[in-house]
Amino acid sequence: MNNRGWMALLALGVLALLAMDSFFIVNQKEKVVLKQFSRIEKTDIQPGLYFKWPMVEEVVKVDGRALVYDVPTQSFLTAEKKLLNVDAFVIWRISNVQRYIVSVGGGSSNPQVMERRARELLDPRVNEGLRNEFASRTVFQVVAGESDVEKVEGDTAILRDPTTGETVEVPTDQLDESVLRGAGAGQQEGSEPAVDSVANDQREALMDQVRAEVNKSTLEDLGIEVVDIRVKQVDWPEQVRGRVFDRMRAERQRDAAAHRSQGREEAEKIRASADRQRTETLAQSYRKAQSARGEGDAQAAAIYAEAYNQDKEFFRFYRSLRAYKESFDQPEDVLILEPDSDFFRYMKGAKGTP
Repeated sequence: MNNRGWMALLALGVLALLAMDSFFIVNQKEKVVLKQFSRIEKTDIQPGLYFKWPMVEEVVKVDGRALVYDVPTQSFLTAEKKLLNVDAFVIWRISNVQRYIVSVGGGSSNPQVMERRARELLDPRVNEGLRNEFASRTVFQVVAGESDVEKVEGDTAILRDPTTGETVEVPTDQLDESVLRGAGAGQQEGSEPAVDSVANDQREALMDQVRAEVNKSTLEDLGIEVVDIRVKQVDWPEQVRGRVFDRMRAERQRDAAAHRSQGREEAEKIRASADRQRTETLAQSYRKAQSARGEGDAQAAAIYAEAYNQDKEFFRFYRSLRAYKESFDQPEDVLILEPDSDFFRYMKGAKGTP
């Protein structure tokens, strides 16, 4: 092949490369901008096939879906000045692709580099928001998602520990407004603090307020919208975890001892009640038995009296025969009596006379 053939082949190769670089495809999960000499010419390009000038215009693609990343574990102080380790994650997406590429890209067209840089810029904002919200809430409000404000007196809020029952006073300016609204609603109704999804779900309110606070800066500065921020885990630091567990164990043992004592007291009450009922039942049964026995004896006496009145002599004779039978029931029975005793008078004659 001569030089003209090689030149023609090279020209075809260059034309093929230029043709391949003249078109680009945008799919539904991407956000794309078109740059010309590092200047953005077109943004928010819809999905489809498009033409561009090769070697002059550059296509920058970023992920347009909602992205999730874990925030590094941080330590925050609560309203009671207790230190907690917090693990959270952030769901975010690009709301303004032009501002995102200009503020986050830093001249780079690599989407992975821009995403890593975006996380680095989001971290301090998210941590600052979490720090502020944790500082205005107690441990119970953060973990259980409920208000533990018992009442508000002037500029002081009285918090009650649901586990130990201990109370602590905290200035109201250190607590979130939603906590104080829930306590105020309960006092106005003259009952326990109101329980509703807005005032008392402190964990949900915490997440919403952090998200709103972070979006104030990220939407304007970075072109990023934080869709949601969620706390995965709240734990005590390693240096105080042992003391906290010891305290919890002691509280559980105290509760168990109180329950056992209450159980023994209830058992004694039940046992005493059962003994009393048994005594009363036996007394009533004995009374009824004695009454029935007395009635039976009275009826027997009445029958004997009636029989005696019908034939007194025969009744005496019958009673004497019964006495003879019972007295000589055994062969070894012996009676020593005088011969003229009344006991033998019916042996002397049928009428009991000598």
